[in-house]
Amino acid sequence: MDPSKLYVEYYAKLHAERAMKLWPLRFTKNERPDFLTRHDEIGMEVTRAAIEEWAQQEADMNRAFGDEMPGDAVEQTILADCEDDAIASGTKDGEELPLFELPPDVKEMHIGRVMERIGDKTAALKEYRLCKENWLYVFSETTGIDRTDMLRVQAYFDAQQGELLFNKVLVKVGCLLYVLCRGEELTSIELHGRTLYRLHRRARRLSLRQNL
Repeated sequence: MDPSKLYVEYYAKLHAERAMKLWPLRFTKNERPDFLTRHDEIGMEVTRAAIEEWAQQEADMNRAFGDEMPGDAVEQTILADCEDDAIASGTKDGEELPLFELPPDVKEMHIGRVMERIGDKTAALKEYRLCKENWLYVFSETTGIDRTDMLRVQAYFDAQQGELLFNKVLVKVGCLLYVLCRGEELTSIELHGRTLYRLHRRARRLSLRQNL
């Protein structure tokens, strides 16, 4: 398997376990969904809200340079999060600040892509091993999405209908992990940069080890 894909999955596993305080529960690697706890208490699928054209360019570069590449876009974004704890510092009223202001059309593209991934993965749930709770972890490809934008994603998630739906959606935006629960207030969790860096190093080791 592509080590960059494994890295994304293992980082999501470690991040979710730590941020959501799952101990003593632990995720183990699986397929459809990507991770399960021991007695199927929780299943978690992992996906990137990647812009297709950009993801294709990244894949082409990875194929061209192989091991010479310093890491894919997600890994570099995570390393940037580790280096700057102030990226997602909140304002006094609890509103989170984006790292930079995206052009409106680009921001809409990223917000729409997060919603698309939630919709696509929800439609695929029928093909997965179902657990007591089914979670989706989404990597946003930008730090330019703020709480107001995520409230739109929450509204989309709340409005979903069907027999099979995710119980929780976790969306990583910079240092923040937004937690979407249907019918509940949007919350976010921020881990210290040093903690994120330790998660990054463990995810690298796990992905390389499994790819041997």
